[in-house]
Amino acid sequence: MSVLSSHFANHRIAWSRGAIGLLLVVIVFGAPGSLSGLPGWLNELVGILGYAMLVAAALWRIWSELFIAGTKNGELASGGPYSVVRNPLYVGNFVGAVGLGFAVEQPLLGLALGAVFALSYPAVIAQEEANLTRIFGERFREYCARVPRWIPDWSLYSEPDLVTVAPRHMRRAILDAMWFLWAFAIWELIEMLHGLDLLPTLF
Repeated sequence: MSVLSSHFANHRIAWSRGAIGLLLVVIVFGAPGSLSGLPGWLNELVGILGYAMLVAAALWRIWSELFIAGTKNGELASGGPYSVVRNPLYVGNFVGAVGLGFAVEQPLLGLALGAVFALSYPAVIAQEEANLTRIFGERFREYCARVPRWIPDWSLYSEPDLVTVAPRHMRRAILDAMWFLWAFAIWELIEMLHGLDLLPTLF
């Protein structure tokens, strides 16, 4: 793992907040579609696709949290979404990040966010998988050999008859997942303020 990758893995929350701040600057001061160069109708289509991705990302994250809420470090989650991909929460984050850029009609921004995620998060995954290997040993190594890291393999799908959920963790998970949709709602408000000439358009 490179020094830069290691730094990001250990400070990903700070980096993520910085990326969110940059995204807010683009959303607040940029015109819809200004970074895309696409015709208006295509921007609208991209926006619809982006909103669908936001909804899918939120639902996917909530579903994934059902299998780890309250038991994340107590047992190895391997059912439901974890039976088809090892990192379903990060897959949801990737879809949500790209979807947010698309939903606010800044498709190039969405692709840029996806590229940054794809380049940065493998270090985070490597660190977490090393920790899980220390905790679960051979059981986790067998799980890694069977289940892909990023691209879901639906032929592997399985789920338990019963899942134990801690309400406190589930509530927090739902609120976290809803940020994708809240971010879009904030964009709609900002777009309205632009329409009323209450916010400047700088680019």
